[in-house]
Amino acid sequence: MLDFIYTLLIAPLEYWMHAALVWGYSHTEAWGPAIVVMSLAVNVVILPIYIKAEKWQEGERALRKSFEAKEAMIKRTFKGQERFAMISTMHRQAGYSPFLSLRSSLGFFLQIPFFFAAYHFLSHFEPLAGVSFFGIADLSKPDAMINLGAFSVNVLPILMTVINLASALVYTHNMTRRDKMQLYGMAAVFLVLLYDAASGLVLYWTCNNIFSLGKNIVYSLLERVQKPAAAIFGAVRGRFAHQSTEVFPGGCLYGVPLMFWGVAVILALLSSNQAFFVPESIKNAVSLSSDFAYIASIVIAVVLAVKLRLWKHHWVILLLTVVAAYYGLRVWGKWYFFGANRKSFALSSGFLFLIPALGVLHAGIDLRRFLYSEAHSARSTKPAETLLAPAGIWITLLLAAYLPVQAYCTAVEIFSTPDVVLAKSLLWCAGIGVVVWLFAFLAGIVGSRNFAGYFLGAVTLLFTVYAFLLPLDTGTIDAFQISNPSALFRSANLFTDFSVIVVVFGAYIWLIRSGHTRWIKSVFVLCIVGSLVNGSYLLWQSRGQWQTDTAPRETAADELPDYNDRLFGFSKTGENIVVVMMDAFTGTHMERILQAEPELKRDLDGFVWYPDTLAAGPSTNTGIASVLCGYDCTPLAINAQGCESVAEKINRSYGNFINRLGDKWDVSLYERNWLEEMRLRKYTDHDVLGLRYLSDAYTDRYIKRNDIAIGRGNTDEFLLAVSVYSAVPWSGKNLIYRDGRWFESFLGNKNEVLVLRALKDWALFDQLPELSNANRQKSTFKFIDTELTHFPWFMDPGVCRIQTNPKREMSSDGVPLAHLATETCALKALAKWFDWMKKEGVWDNTTVVLASDHSAGDDPAYSKIFTDAGMGTGAARSNALLLVKKAGQAGELKTDDAPMTAAKAAALWTGVEPPQPRIHILGKSRGEGYLIERVWHVNGSMFDPKSWTEKDTQAQ
Repeated sequence: MLDFIYTLLIAPLEYWMHAALVWGYSHTEAWGPAIVVMSLAVNVVILPIYIKAEKWQEGERALRKSFEAKEAMIKRTFKGQERFAMISTMHRQAGYSPFLSLRSSLGFFLQIPFFFAAYHFLSHFEPLAGVSFFGIADLSKPDAMINLGAFSVNVLPILMTVINLASALVYTHNMTRRDKMQLYGMAAVFLVLLYDAASGLVLYWTCNNIFSLGKNIVYSLLERVQKPAAAIFGAVRGRFAHQSTEVFPGGCLYGVPLMFWGVAVILALLSSNQAFFVPESIKNAVSLSSDFAYIASIVIAVVLAVKLRLWKHHWVILLLTVVAAYYGLRVWGKWYFFGANRKSFALSSGFLFLIPALGVLHAGIDLRRFLYSEAHSARSTKPAETLLAPAGIWITLLLAAYLPVQAYCTAVEIFSTPDVVLAKSLLWCAGIGVVVWLFAFLAGIVGSRNFAGYFLGAVTLLFTVYAFLLPLDTGTIDAFQISNPSALFRSANLFTDFSVIVVVFGAYIWLIRSGHTRWIKSVFVLCIVGSLVNGSYLLWQSRGQWQTDTAPRETAADELPDYNDRLFGFSKTGENIVVVMMDAFTGTHMERILQAEPELKRDLDGFVWYPDTLAAGPSTNTGIASVLCGYDCTPLAINAQGCESVAEKINRSYGNFINRLGDKWDVSLYERNWLEEMRLRKYTDHDVLGLRYLSDAYTDRYIKRNDIAIGRGNTDEFLLAVSVYSAVPWSGKNLIYRDGRWFESFLGNKNEVLVLRALKDWALFDQLPELSNANRQKSTFKFIDTELTHFPWFMDPGVCRIQTNPKREMSSDGVPLAHLATETCALKALAKWFDWMKKEGVWDNTTVVLASDHSAGDDPAYSKIFTDAGMGTGAARSNALLLVKKAGQAGELKTDDAPMTAAKAAALWTGVEPPQPRIHILGKSRGEGYLIERVWHVNGSMFDPKSWTEKDTQAQ
């Protein structure tokens, strides 16, 4: 039980104390100053809580002082039950309760866990042994600075107590005798406890007392200027806050921005990938209409803001309107004119443009008439302000503590030790808490704390409903992938969310209008208490699964996902086609690789290398689809397919090529860019294995077998991601999930994440012979996508292992050696796989295609062809890789200079020959097609600039 309490309350604080101490040491290079830094960091972090506790304590003292004389009179005059009844009545009438006294003691209670954490941590911190600091011989032992014969006197604890008493004298100069005696007694207790403690611990606590002394001196000085400061603050607040001079002209005109905003939101939802009932052919038009409705909303809001002269009485609304307009239109411009992500505009506008729409409506008609009843407003001008604190505390605990702990307890084995998880939860609580506090503070400055409470209470209530009453059934989460992602894209989600939001907000407004704000507050308080109790219970129940150290977890070494046998299964009696798409493999590097590794010519038995292979475009976005389904998936062919989204067209083309293969083929697609299973299944009835992300089981297996120590990246931060995922409405969950990437780009150590990503791809390649089998009955087609050869590269020349800090060296002519090394190792790993195929008797009946979607643009000789011809470097990423081994083909690697494209190679399984000439485009996907910036027709060798003819993009 004590171990559990330690893990729950003390160990997370130790984690951050250790982090602060190590950080201090890294900057001071000495443990003594590092302890001072740790003390300063701890005190700065908990200072806001101390300040709040001080305010509570001052309020409790003032309230108690208001009835002290009367209470003393009652005690002198009455006795027994009568005295108790009269004092209880007086306390109730004054609004005083024992809880206030307990609350005001928060500052004292806060010291207890920090004291025990520091005591346990610094008393057992081995690096302090033998370290001296300012006359202290050994920070791991009592200082013993004065020796009196056989006895020694520890000076540092005495100094600590003197400072503590000085701080108490300053702090209690206007307090009661009882308060003073409590502080003096506390100083004596710490002297007894710490007299024989390690001097490093006493140094830390002495620094705490120095900080406390400084704080109390500052408080004492502030008391002298409190009244003039309050007058100034009141004047500033009065200047910014809403005053009785507000004018509300009234009229329906001021609801027009909100009306356009509502239309825009509805259209945006109808154009989303969840609205399957809307034909894809009109979705782009609906999406564009949504954007213009958003723009109309903000433009009209700005015009009405000027008409209302908001700078006079509603300058905050004016400021928010201008900011929202600037940011929203800037995002829209990037999308519409430059092809950036359109979803960014739809999301940001959905939230941002609502602010000016509601702001202008309020300035025009005074929304308070609808949000609060007149009777309730008469009883209190701030009926919702009391929700600010409980709602803020609950939403912080919900998102940063309770839901992460709940997720952690379902799979303890895949996360860090509980002390680390709880420590990170503390950090998340602090982050969200700061945001909530800033929101409340700024609302207080402008006199809008009532609105802040109203808004925060509504959002918190909605999150609570979704987290506890309306969890979306998406199956289990395995290796950070949900088992039923199709549930995220149902059209019913939109209607469900609309109904829930209307009901929840309607009930919320009714409760406040009817004067039942206390009910909502009680719900939040019960949730706070319940989450703390239930969270502790969940941790207690899972304690048997906790790690006791940071040693690698014991997992089954050969545990693989269920789909492994199918993904890497081959047929001995049928045909097999394997397409390996190596992202950004520069095709013209093959010549250098073969010169450096001549044995690869033998290892790539039966292959033909096509040096003159032209990529469809300069990026994965424009090139990967044509590697899989040929000409039908080239950018120009996609643009010719009508008014649907690019994703819809590509998945339909995938489905069409699968249908052409027929029932005799077992198709497995591991494609990370365009594949969407829900879309694909609309166009094929075949049982396709469609994977956008692979399980971490392959990486874990590789790490286990090779005894690798590597940072795990975002494992713990996933808890925060799944917490937000659990609390948001159903329609928003796919924006959090992001096909299994969650908050990947925003969390964790960036280099660790990149290294781990590279390791995942390499682990798969290196284990291919062990993962594969020859047990499939049907012919097999498999497409395998890898980013191993994509920047950044984490391999050094001659070492086929992922390096945490690879050398960033270049060849004499400017080729990145790490890229060449990674490409070489990828080919060597595949050669071992091919050896396995030969041994298992599936080599002769297997067609293998090794291709890239584009190059990395890092072949200086190839780039020079275009710069010398005055064409710029736009086509420098067009030299793709293409190696083809047809079934039954044998012999040493051959070279064929015939003009090729990945789409032409794909004709082997699609049956669709691409037209001539070859085409290379510069552009990116946007909406219903590719936004083409430049397009070239290549007649002849791509190494001859004369073969390149630039065409008018409008004619394509």
